[in-house]
Amino acid sequence: MREPSTGLAPVPLTGWWRRWPSWAGYAAAGCAALYGAALLAGSLAGRLSVVGVPRSALPAAAVLLVGAVFAAATVRPWGRSLPVRAVSGGVWAVASASLAGSCFVLLNLIELVLTGTVRGRDGNSDWSGFAERLCFAAVGALFAASAVSWRRRTALSCVRCGQVHTRRTGGLVRPAPQAAPRGVRWTAYAGCAAFVPYFTLHALGTLGGYAEVKKHYTDEPNPYMLLVLLLLIGLADFLLLGLVRPWGMVFPRWVPLPAGRRVPRFLPLVPVWLIAPTLALYGAGGMILGILLDTGAVGSDPHWPSLGEAASLAFGGYGWALAIAAVSYQLRTRPRCAVPLAARRDP
Repeated sequence: MREPSTGLAPVPLTGWWRRWPSWAGYAAAGCAALYGAALLAGSLAGRLSVVGVPRSALPAAAVLLVGAVFAAATVRPWGRSLPVRAVSGGVWAVASASLAGSCFVLLNLIELVLTGTVRGRDGNSDWSGFAERLCFAAVGALFAASAVSWRRRTALSCVRCGQVHTRRTGGLVRPAPQAAPRGVRWTAYAGCAAFVPYFTLHALGTLGGYAEVKKHYTDEPNPYMLLVLLLLIGLADFLLLGLVRPWGMVFPRWVPLPAGRRVPRFLPLVPVWLIAPTLALYGAGGMILGILLDTGAVGSDPHWPSLGEAASLAFGGYGWALAIAAVSYQLRTRPRCAVPLAARRDP
């Protein structure tokens, strides 16, 4: 009896990017060691802040240098003598901390595109902070890849696709297009709807229906800016919906040239992982600040309940929904090892 075929030809295992399980740990260890050493040298020279956080250079250097040891353990033979969960926990901890440190790199990139420079909260040039966030983003991505590779190795599964094989395998086969599970889809729909209060207040302010929104968001009524905002929200929702619908895996017929071709995984995932951490943490922080302002714990803001909370709900809700949908998309689009036809017979 033959196993069912996906109808898709195997993808040849060529290119260094397809061999990432073999080099991700080395790259993560090297980058963490270099960046940690640079932060340590900077702290000894008097530069005590990293990404705008006071007195964080020395702790960040310590985390990176220790993390370099954990990353090396995922690819070196001596790492097998260490507790599996300890290595996994260490690598994921460094990945999470690094991605948190890079969370506002999206705002820097937007500012760079719009103005040609990067400024800090004080209005001065902040190229060093921008470089620090980029480094943290690279380190976080490499550590996440190292953690995945380590988990697959220690689980005795295939490092390429994460499955357990009992037969000889060939190239990689990508799964057929499919929608995300219902819970993930509804999370994405909620993330799209999170922009409704935010856009409504912008519309009221632009059209003169709400004086406080008009005062704080727009100096002069400008319907064109409202259309631009609507277009940006539409593009953001389009990206989110593409992660949970089948047309996000294969270009649909209404796309002229590449219709019917498979969407490269990096095409949606690269912008998603640049956007999601910034928006999710920005929104969560804004909601916490809103609660503190509403309760009077850190003063008060008469305009916050309508303006700040709407923005925090929009960006935070969308950011977290985007992250959840991206994880589902990665799992659903992950290539699987192909079993050659000669080996597809039951014993």
